[in-house]
Amino acid sequence: MSFLRAFVLAVLIFPVAEATHEVGHLSAYSFFGYPASLQVTPWQSVLFGVRVFGVHAGPAVAPSVPVHVAVDFLGPAVAAVLLSALWLAVPRGAARTALLANVLVLTYFAVVETVFAVGEFVAHLEMDVLTVPELNYGVCLAIVVGTAAVASRPPARRRDPALITVK
Repeated sequence: MSFLRAFVLAVLIFPVAEATHEVGHLSAYSFFGYPASLQVTPWQSVLFGVRVFGVHAGPAVAPSVPVHVAVDFLGPAVAAVLLSALWLAVPRGAARTALLANVLVLTYFAVVETVFAVGEFVAHLEMDVLTVPELNYGVCLAIVVGTAAVASRPPARRRDPALITVK
């Protein structure tokens, strides 16, 4: 399998996975009785000084702390479960690797968004470092590169038992 093919497919799937993630947040807010909407939000890059944009689901009114924590987890977690079902249905190859990379990215977001919500709203800590684009997209890129690299390695060669000599 080609590293490049798996990498490109993973990058192409990423916006769909992220959109599903944000719709998961919207669905969770609705489940808990909070109106919410999608917003395009600008992010300022800390290292490079450029602006990037992201889509974010936000509630119309501030939710309670338990709801906020639950919604932050459920958005990416539900998207990861849905994408996992697709991943399991696809045969081995670049498409399956690309789907796995995006499932791992969504799992990362489920963890980091939950840590952020617990830190900010339960422990009352400043957690803004978790929202910088370099951390969010940088880790996603590392997950995609790592998954494609591991999957594209040639299979280990098996030793022929007939060639093994016993002393």
